[in-house]
Amino acid sequence: MSSAISPPAASVVHEAIDERQYVRTKMPARVVLGGNGGIKCQIEDISIGGLSLRGAPQLSIGSLHSASIQFDLHQVKLRIDARIKVTSHTGELIGVQFVDLDGQKRDILRYLISAYTSGEMIEVNGLFNVMQRENHIKQRKHKLVTERGLRERLQALAGSGLYLLAGLAIASLLVFKTYLLFFRVAATQALVSADAHVISMPENGYVKFLVPAGTQRVEAGQPIATVSTQLATSFTTPADLKALADISQTDLQALLGRSLIETTIASPCDCLLYLPKAMVDGYGYKFAELAHLIPLGDNSLFVKASFPFDKLKDLSDIGSIELQVFGVDGKLGGQVVGSALDPLTQQLLLQIRPDQPLPLAAYQKPVAVDLFKRLPLLSSVPGY
Repeated sequence: MSSAISPPAASVVHEAIDERQYVRTKMPARVVLGGNGGIKCQIEDISIGGLSLRGAPQLSIGSLHSASIQFDLHQVKLRIDARIKVTSHTGELIGVQFVDLDGQKRDILRYLISAYTSGEMIEVNGLFNVMQRENHIKQRKHKLVTERGLRERLQALAGSGLYLLAGLAIASLLVFKTYLLFFRVAATQALVSADAHVISMPENGYVKFLVPAGTQRVEAGQPIATVSTQLATSFTTPADLKALADISQTDLQALLGRSLIETTIASPCDCLLYLPKAMVDGYGYKFAELAHLIPLGDNSLFVKASFPFDKLKDLSDIGSIELQVFGVDGKLGGQVVGSALDPLTQQLLLQIRPDQPLPLAAYQKPVAVDLFKRLPLLSSVPGY
């Protein structure tokens, strides 16, 4: 048993996009003009926009006709009714245009043309014919240049280098953030402090400073200020009342708080003088701080930092310390020299001695403290 395969025939007509709006193709279909009893014509090609007919009488250009398009698809016959308008005559071919083709019929026709050109709804011969043709519009009179010049190569190399650098930067940032997440312990709060002598008001009264303005250092025994307050006295026993009869009138008025007692406060050591507020003579309230006396020394100032108590296990293996004092340029290292527990806040207090002496201006300034743990693989290396 043998079957003859006819030679490939041109069944698809391709036009450039600037020459024809719709792609035309040949399909096994025919058209009947004027209903069932009308004129039967062969379809030369068909598209979404119209038809090209053969075997039709000479129809006048611009005339309107009703047409019934019949498709023979294997064992299935499909009919689409439409109105057409004659637009051109080219020899035996008559070009017509669809006039009132609605959206549903247009979608059916578009699907049929697409399926036919892709080889889904045709015979074996037609399938071979479609596979041998190129169903794409080629660029005309232009040759694609694939060879790159030196400039294009350098641009490509520079672009690849930029993408590589950006990728490395992002990867480095992720690694650094991961390191900070797992190996850094930050203090909740920190302050520059010292083992200072704090001079405060004993009672409400008047204060007068005896040191000149701008003084930063005082000697042992040097008067700093005078405080005038009333004597706080209480009489609670019969013996206290009996003692009142044996004192003078002046002493009685002092005991009853009717006179002021003046006290001179002197420096207990050779110290640096720090004033929490401006040195102004006047009325002061009880427990108001007047001055801080910081002992002289190269490392008299240290950092007092607070950490959550649950971070205690992370503070047992500290490799380095980083201090950033507010108002001081650069970052400093440090060493933990003491620890304690705050009973009020349940915070762990660490006393950190900076590697370099801090200036007096840094006293009572806030500090950013970061403790870095040793890496597990490097913890056994000496000196790390």
